[in-house]
Amino acid sequence: MNNEQFTLNITDKEIIGLLSAYAPDKREVITLKALRIGLIALKDIESVGNIDYVEKEFQKFKSDLDKEFVTLKESFSKILQETDDLIKEKLKNNFDPETGIMSRVMDQYLGEGGTLADLFDEQNNTSAVSKIKTILSEYFDEDASTVVRLLDPNNPKSPLSSFKKDIMDRLVAIEKEITAKDSAQAAAKAEAKKGTQKGFEYEELVFMEVEKIAHVLGDTCLPTGKEIGQVLNSKLGDTVVTLNSSETGGATLKIVFEAKDKEMYLSTLLDELEGAQKNRGAGAAIGVVSGKDTLKDVREAIGVFRDYPNKRAICVLDKEIIDPIALEVAYKLARTKLLLGLQTKEMKSESIDIATINILIDEIKNNLSEFTTIKSTLTKATGTISNAQTQIDAMKADLVSKLDDLSEKATPK
Repeated sequence: MNNEQFTLNITDKEIIGLLSAYAPDKREVITLKALRIGLIALKDIESVGNIDYVEKEFQKFKSDLDKEFVTLKESFSKILQETDDLIKEKLKNNFDPETGIMSRVMDQYLGEGGTLADLFDEQNNTSAVSKIKTILSEYFDEDASTVVRLLDPNNPKSPLSSFKKDIMDRLVAIEKEITAKDSAQAAAKAEAKKGTQKGFEYEELVFMEVEKIAHVLGDTCLPTGKEIGQVLNSKLGDTVVTLNSSETGGATLKIVFEAKDKEMYLSTLLDELEGAQKNRGAGAAIGVVSGKDTLKDVREAIGVFRDYPNKRAICVLDKEIIDPIALEVAYKLARTKLLLGLQTKEMKSESIDIATINILIDEIKNNLSEFTTIKSTLTKATGTISNAQTQIDAMKADLVSKLDDLSEKATPK
């Protein structure tokens, strides 16, 4: 299986529309990611389906078991009744005062001319005592008795024999189902663990996307989420970027990124960003959330990017449909502000047109907002995909161009 190759032909218009949002060289990677996530979900669903199936089979087995017990009870009661009737008949035949054998024998032995000794002689097969002993031993004498044989589950002719076999067969079937379920769950966990090792955790996803941007700019990007920083016992700050020293004149300027893939309030995230700045010695902090629903109280107000005081910002990097444009905007705006702050501090901002830079920043924010709106419209309205995609590509190119222009203008000549 590992050496086999498959060709996937996609004809579904909706899927084609979604893939069209990505650059051609990224579509294969996105498709493979989506397929892998879908297959893992299907395995988990199949595992849940196996559990439901075992539960249903167990309930069915319990119902059948109840029925078997009722049938066994009725069968056993019938046998006991038949045995009781037979014993009564035997007893009547032997002890009835009028017609019983015992009456005749007693008369023979105790009546006129009878022999009393013969009546109680167990060695005499014709004696009444011997006959009673034979009758009782036939039904109740240890392993050879009729009743014991009827209740012996190992006796092929016993009603309990088939019942025992049915129970054992059903227990074996349930054991197989449980074993299959455990194997499926183990496989699902192994696949999920394998996926995690390959970087599907959100923090690692954010790091990889930030690192791509940092590489182009010559910045240094490091994962720090598992390391304690400058604040005692604090691990705030998942990724730290150190700006290219050739642009900072040797000064150390840092941006810290905090990745969030769980619901939380805006105030909590802003507090964590401030804490991350202190913990990593960073001049700016960016909160990267996995979707608009991550922030429970201000979803629509923020959109995909928003600035906050003290060089803090929040942007969206959707973990399902990965488009890092909002992250790139947040990164480069924070970077520009740190460089401008350094130039102002060192009194080297005379050659920098602050007004033009501020205008560019506002245009970038507006373009990002329009870009997000059109992209959302594109996803919902597949009938206008071609026109909207053209607008998005043009606007995205314009956005990237203005970001490059911003970086150029923010760098002293």
